[in-house]
Amino acid sequence: MFLELTDRSLILKLRSLGAGVEEADKTKITLLEAAYFADRGVLPMNKDELVEKAAKDDPLAREKYFVIKYLRDRGYIVRPSLDTTKYLRLHRKGYRPGEDKTYYLIEAVPKDWKASTESLLPSLELAGRLRKELTIAVVDFEREKPFFIKFGRMNFD
Repeated sequence: MFLELTDRSLILKLRSLGAGVEEADKTKITLLEAAYFADRGVLPMNKDELVEKAAKDDPLAREKYFVIKYLRDRGYIVRPSLDTTKYLRLHRKGYRPGEDKTYYLIEAVPKDWKASTESLLPSLELAGRLRKELTIAVVDFEREKPFFIKFGRMNFD
């Protein structure tokens, strides 16, 4: 779900921060991105209301917001996928979307997540097709940061 913004000064500010997608005279921004920027004082909205609204359609919205906040606070640009999949996309530090490709697909999961080969295969296959690295972000709200598990490819030639 997206918010559409038409205030030119907000659009320019969000563009400088690597957020939103411009379309003609407006910018679309996901609810979770909007929540982060509301928390930072960039958008005049209520962060908790935006996260709650996102949680109606996405049961992992709170976990995704936790990961977005953690990475954005450290200078990374991380955005929910625009194709409404469950993944977050992480760009290299110092690059904005459109300047460089996405390097990682991040899947946020709760702390009681149980991994199996069958549950990981769809995510691994998608990351492989997109030529991205897959990272699982295990979110425990009692800890200060998510626990990241990175999956990569290997060749035994």
